[in-house]
Amino acid sequence: MILQTRNLTLQHPGTILCRDLNLTVNPGECWAILGRNGCGKTTLIHALGGLHPPKGGQDAGQDPSVTMAGKALGQWSRRELARNLGILLQDEPGEFWGTVHEYVLLGRHPHAASLVGWQAVDLEMTARAIEQMELAGLADRLLVTLSGGERQRARIALLLAQSPKCYLLDEPLQHLDLRHQLGTMILFSELAKRGSSIAMVLHDIGWAVKFCNHALLLFDDGHAMSGSIDEVLKRDNLEALYHCNLEEFIAGRQHHFFPQAVPSV
Repeated sequence: MILQTRNLTLQHPGTILCRDLNLTVNPGECWAILGRNGCGKTTLIHALGGLHPPKGGQDAGQDPSVTMAGKALGQWSRRELARNLGILLQDEPGEFWGTVHEYVLLGRHPHAASLVGWQAVDLEMTARAIEQMELAGLADRLLVTLSGGERQRARIALLLAQSPKCYLLDEPLQHLDLRHQLGTMILFSELAKRGSSIAMVLHDIGWAVKFCNHALLLFDDGHAMSGSIDEVLKRDNLEALYHCNLEEFIAGRQHHFFPQAVPSV
């Protein structure tokens, strides 16, 4: 499922976050979206998911658009769109007072054959998603009783149960411990290898280098840089992106970057 932007400009009052962005996320691609706080990463996820209306840049010769499979997001029915496009936001409004199992089962609503009862496939997909996120022992617990990391894993499990063709993830690793960060990155990279389209906001360059094959850099001045990991994740680009000096280490064929400590005076 191809997700594409054309001449997309994102604005915050008084600030251009990105200007005339042309981006294509193809099946099999796992994109890391990188940038400093406030640069527009979350706003971009909202726009790609149809939650933020696109605007054209001043120099754009065409109307802006966000399309999936060549069709504008607004032309999809909500149910059909949810079958193909899944979004993990940073925050979830309101509280869910049911169990973890009931919560993850909500992901099957776009696929439900009727409003009454669930089919075997819905229960199977829910159980599998719970197992994938190592929540089987917590399935009967109330969601509100979970820790922040456990709840984040439940939110990811809901998305897995939804089983869209394209995944938009805004900081999927937040609240997760190191083991579950690794497991989550392995899971989504495997989904990409099986043909899903994935774009995720990350703060750790190391995860992007190891598990993503493409990157989008959002700079403070509104311009963006995109391409393969090898093309884009270079030391000079990242130092300009994050406004800090970096040390570069090479392990095998991968380049890793760490903030350079400034000696105290």
